[in-house]
Amino acid sequence: MNRTLSLCVTMLLCCVAVISSCSSGDKWHVKATVDGAEGKTALLEVSDNGRWHIIDSVKIDNGGKFEFGVKRYAYPDIYRLSIDSRSVYFPIDSTETVTVTADYADMERNSTISGSNSADLMQKINAKIAEALAGASAKDVVNDAALKRSLAEMIQHDWSGITAYYLINKTIGSEHLYNPAISFDRSIIAAVANAYLNAKPDDPRTGLLENLAVSNRRAYTPGTPVNAVEIYFPEIILKDYNSNEQSLSELWDKSKVTVLNFTAYTAEESPAFQLVLGEVYKKYHDKGLNIYQVGCDPEEYRWRMAAENIPWTAVYCSGNDAEQLLRYNVTALPTTFVIDGSGEHLERVEDISELDSIVSKYL
Repeated sequence: MNRTLSLCVTMLLCCVAVISSCSSGDKWHVKATVDGAEGKTALLEVSDNGRWHIIDSVKIDNGGKFEFGVKRYAYPDIYRLSIDSRSVYFPIDSTETVTVTADYADMERNSTISGSNSADLMQKINAKIAEALAGASAKDVVNDAALKRSLAEMIQHDWSGITAYYLINKTIGSEHLYNPAISFDRSIIAAVANAYLNAKPDDPRTGLLENLAVSNRRAYTPGTPVNAVEIYFPEIILKDYNSNEQSLSELWDKSKVTVLNFTAYTAEESPAFQLVLGEVYKKYHDKGLNIYQVGCDPEEYRWRMAAENIPWTAVYCSGNDAEQLLRYNVTALPTTFVIDGSGEHLERVEDISELDSIVSKYL
């Protein structure tokens, strides 16, 4: 073979390899083994606004093994493998291969998924729920506040992840695990919805989450639920310098715009940050701006030294109140949000120098 022909063959082989790579690299795969399901038909399904649609099917071999390969969609999603009326759910983020092993006799509780970070996290969530169901009724599990708090902590590092979406839509029996009528559950739903709005505004799930949060978020006042103020953001109630409880929703109800800030007064950058915050407050307070500032200093006495003369609402968040940070996906301090007068717009401020323009936009 001459040198020119050899070069052409080499280039052709490279092109074939690239095309093959692109073709196979645009798919994700699920490989499954379901003991006791030999000879049955497995369905691969995807959800569309809560309705499940079959996208492929395959006959299970004598070893209980089968697999699917599906073109990757633009966004992560939740799929399920169904055999008869029994199902196993799994997440797909990109082009990974997810492995599913299960027992046909009890697929939902006796199954394992692996192969990606999302799959591993979903497996931990499912295992924790299955453990709870082993010792309690479905009704008791959906009312288990400690369990739901523990599960929420498992997704707090990525509220906008597909597993977070899975968790807040998880049902136990005929009931949703996270019940919008319960304050804490409602705050977790809101945290996921807000994270999707900020991180994934074009994801098809974002609109669904926003509608879910908006239709269910209410600030419930004990004993007077009928007169509760409707809000569209997670409630915060913490104590101020004088140990009086201060409600974020009540302050918002008196404001045209509310700035919600999580900070630590003892942080090195705090003086400069407080100066900017003070300038904005002085400029717009008479026009309807109020500030609800959550101090997250490790020592309360140091927070008290700084909070005594602050002109806006300043409250303290101790370690026991850390769920307040979870609700707003606070991973660093300071973190700031602007809430408009309707309560429907909760905008995260990425650059404190933009606070003035964001506040003026909503006034």
